[in-house]
Amino acid sequence: MLIRRRGHDKTPSQRDCRVVGRGVSALAVIACLALTASAFPAAAANWYGGWYGGWHKHKSAHKSHEPKEADRGGKEPAVEIPKGPQQIFISINQQKLHFYSNGVHVADTSIATGVAAHPTPYGVFSIIQKQIFHRSNIYSNAPMPYMQRITWSGVAMHEGRDIGHPASHGCIRMPHDFAVRLYRLTKLNTRVIIARAELRPAEFADPHLFVHKERPPEIATPVANELEPVAAKPAELAVHANALSPPSQSDAVTPPADASPSGAAAPPTPPTPIDLAKIAAAKKIPISIFVSRKRQRLYIRQQFEPLFDVPVTIAEPESPLGTHVFTALEFIGPEHTALRWNVVSLPGEPPKRVRYVEERRDRHGRVRRREIEEERASDTPAPQGPAQVLARIEIPPEVSEAIAQMIVPGSSLIISDQGLGDETGEGTDFDVVTR
Repeated sequence: MLIRRRGHDKTPSQRDCRVVGRGVSALAVIACLALTASAFPAAAANWYGGWYGGWHKHKSAHKSHEPKEADRGGKEPAVEIPKGPQQIFISINQQKLHFYSNGVHVADTSIATGVAAHPTPYGVFSIIQKQIFHRSNIYSNAPMPYMQRITWSGVAMHEGRDIGHPASHGCIRMPHDFAVRLYRLTKLNTRVIIARAELRPAEFADPHLFVHKERPPEIATPVANELEPVAAKPAELAVHANALSPPSQSDAVTPPADASPSGAAAPPTPPTPIDLAKIAAAKKIPISIFVSRKRQRLYIRQQFEPLFDVPVTIAEPESPLGTHVFTALEFIGPEHTALRWNVVSLPGEPPKRVRYVEERRDRHGRVRRREIEEERASDTPAPQGPAQVLARIEIPPEVSEAIAQMIVPGSSLIISDQGLGDETGEGTDFDVVTR
């Protein structure tokens, strides 16, 4: 803006030069700001409330007036985000991470996933290890700050660069500020679901979902010799658990054991699901349930450890179910038996590579043919909806009773056509790799 003052001795030409000079300077500043803004478009992160107070969108990355996260001294946010089960959704085609807590959408950030030669796997995973400063034991000791591992084969979420487009060897890279905040928020066994498109959990209620039932008090049964009955201790039940559920919980078929020689003492009776449920329910820790159409079995884990697995009946076993993840969020009602659930259904068959011949005419009118191979980008919907899938599964009554005693908020039910893949093993929850 030019301010004219009386009594100055500048000639008109000098004033014109000053106006032009200031105009050029202003244009230069605007151009620099535009270049700066376009240089870091992918590193922006949106927090929808709870970190600095209020429930409004907040731009958190690359602001010079904000102190760095490392300088915050670990201070907690002024307003907490909703307490409850945490869920992380990775969208490959968006190159975005979406964070939910208790079913509420809390934050987003741009990320960098695996390049075509080292793609990030699709499927259902969970955080199985956390380390503030970690180095890769696969790729030249590369630093992986604020590492949150989701597979033992080498895939993790961590701070990184080249955000906004596929650039990694399969890991999920995040901007520094977001990586720090997410690391402080999450816990082990936080669910991580990776798909091509953005997935959003939806509130869901169905009579086939589990409800919580308190374990009934044990009543001592009188015995003839008037001796006090001896209740089985948890440690004793655990010793015999192998007979019902092999700890490995793999897809391998175990050959039948040889019959015991005549006269040998009969092996101890293995514990029932109800017996094992009593031990698990006493911990009041969430459980994970996995139903596999491929194996026609139901598996249960708690704290990354297998509890037991049993056969189930699936109607129309040759018809696909898809992959669905149901999460128990919180108790509802005064009696704390019913649970509020949400569900997310993964897309159906992954996009397939197609090959076709393209014909074009050049400028001389001659026909040119070339063979093109490309990947169809669209996902197909899940074969069936969550309600249809639940209605096809029949669980033995004693198993349903055992699950009802163990189920608490934070527990999850995964239903899939897949079996227990290579990523499910010691120190993991149920990992379902769909691609």
